[in-house]
Amino acid sequence: MPYLAGEDSKRTRVEPVFRWLRTHGGPNWPGELIRLAGGIEPIEPGPLRRLALGPEATIPPSPERLAWMIRNAHRLAPWDGRAWREYRHRVLENPGREEALATLARGESSIPKDLVLEGPTHADCLIECEGCVISVEGKRNDWLGAGTKWDISRDQLARNAEAAWLWAGRCGAAEFRLLICHEHELKHHEQALLDGYRTGSWSAGWPHLSQQTRNHLAARIGTLRWNVIVHRWPAMAKEPELSDVV
Repeated sequence: MPYLAGEDSKRTRVEPVFRWLRTHGGPNWPGELIRLAGGIEPIEPGPLRRLALGPEATIPPSPERLAWMIRNAHRLAPWDGRAWREYRHRVLENPGREEALATLARGESSIPKDLVLEGPTHADCLIECEGCVISVEGKRNDWLGAGTKWDISRDQLARNAEAAWLWAGRCGAAEFRLLICHEHELKHHEQALLDGYRTGSWSAGWPHLSQQTRNHLAARIGTLRWNVIVHRWPAMAKEPELSDVV
């Protein structure tokens, strides 16, 4: 049977870790999780309100993102280069293009399907606290996606950070954090993306956002190894799926 890396990381890491924390972690485990992560400032998230673990929570793209893709369809490169001709039929020659842009400018997202060039972002785990939303992207033997079907520069790190920010706004939370929980050393492209967003030297995943917003998002991306979590809560290692954490 073929190995499904993404499915394995959700089933063998994300679900058992956060099920255990929900039951045994005590009242302050979300804040402790943030303090364990690298690359972000500690924050007290407040009392836990909700843990969305499964099925995966989905966050739709913002009207600003969808509008930017429509306006710049002629400049975008799809993941499969053979599909670039579809842009002309789907977007550039679409008679509803201007009406869709007007709809998006009003903050509405109900536009024709052909003009929707990005789908919802899936969060492995969403931790909603009184003052902060924590979004978790779990990796084991898989890695952050480098692009989407219609935009090879719209990487998973950029999507997930923006989605966490949008979700926090809808929940009325003042803050958010994105945690990349991983098993092994980050891959070369993952570390390059992370460094690029943090230093401001790379912004291709967020062309529709202002520099101020990009800086805001980048400062809230943290990384955390699964073994650090298990070391902090060693009783967690008794879970069958977590006994082999490296």
